[in-house]
Amino acid sequence: MRVNREVDFLDGVFVLAGHQPHAIKYDNVPSVTYCHPEVASIGLTEDQAKEKKLDYQVGRFPFSANGRARASNETEGFVKIIRDKKYGEILGAHIVGSHASEMIHELAVARENEYTVEEVDLAIHAHPTLSEATAEAALDSMGRVIHI
Repeated sequence: MRVNREVDFLDGVFVLAGHQPHAIKYDNVPSVTYCHPEVASIGLTEDQAKEKKLDYQVGRFPFSANGRARASNETEGFVKIIRDKKYGEILGAHIVGSHASEMIHELAVARENEYTVEEVDLAIHAHPTLSEATAEAALDSMGRVIHI
């Protein structure tokens, strides 16, 4: 059993206030490694999707093709999204590169709310930003990448 003291405390606060605590889906908790370049992930890896014999599609987008990464000379890295082939559900995502720890949250919100890659694509991403690489990886998983 996984113990998280902060969550235990917050659960107690919610109960005292007369509310039910939010159930935590541990596969929707982002994982971040603070190194150079940063590494962040959420959900399944491609190997796990293979092991589960899921019908999935992978989308990738390199930072080297992202305008903000090029302007700031931080082109090392990529965004990778693993999606269910039939329904577009985001099964997992991995980001390696500058500010990956900040970018993974868009995909955490998407997974928590069961958004599809199509819905990630519908969100307007400010330009130029590193997060545009997330939208491009979503597009690539559908075979519609624009900027490579």
